[in-house]
Amino acid sequence: MKNGISHLWRQLAAVILGLLGFSSCERIGWGLDMYGAPNADFKARGNVSDENGKPIEGIRVAIRQHRHYDNTPGVIYDQNDWYENDTLYTDDKGAYLLTRSVFASPDDVKIVFEDIDGEENGGEYTSAEATPEITRTKKGDNGWYGGAFEVQADVRLKKKSQ
Repeated sequence: MKNGISHLWRQLAAVILGLLGFSSCERIGWGLDMYGAPNADFKARGNVSDENGKPIEGIRVAIRQHRHYDNTPGVIYDQNDWYENDTLYTDDKGAYLLTRSVFASPDDVKIVFEDIDGEENGGEYTSAEATPEITRTKKGDNGWYGGAFEVQADVRLKKKSQ
C-alpha cells in the first residue's frame, strides 16, 4: 500500500511539473541553435583624385565597420568598437574595390583615406574620411546570411600646404 501511494505521488508530481513547464530543456526566447556565424557579402568601391580630378595612385584606403548589438540580459557587448575590415590601396586610375564576406550585416561604415607614400604619385595629400550610405543589394535568408551590401565613396584629396 505504501509503495502504491509513493508511486501515485511521483506521477502526480510529474504531471504538476509538466503543467508548469519544467519538462522542457529549451531556453524560452532564444530560438533555434544554429551552427556557424552570421555573415553578409560586402562591397566597397570608389575613386580617389586630387582637387583637379586627376586620379591618385597608392592612397591607403581603410574600411571600418561598426556593429550595433541588441542588449541581451547578462551579456555585455562593447558597442563602440569599429572593426577594420581591410586595408587596400588605390590603383593607377585612383580606384579601389573590396569584395568580401563580413561578420554580420554592417550598420555603419567609415572609410579613411591616407597618403602614405609622401611626395610620390603627385605630392603629399591630407587625409580624408567618408561615411557613405549603405545600400542593400540582396536580401538575407532570415538566418545566418544577412544579404549583400554595397558602399561607394569617391573623394578628392587636397594637397598638404608646404
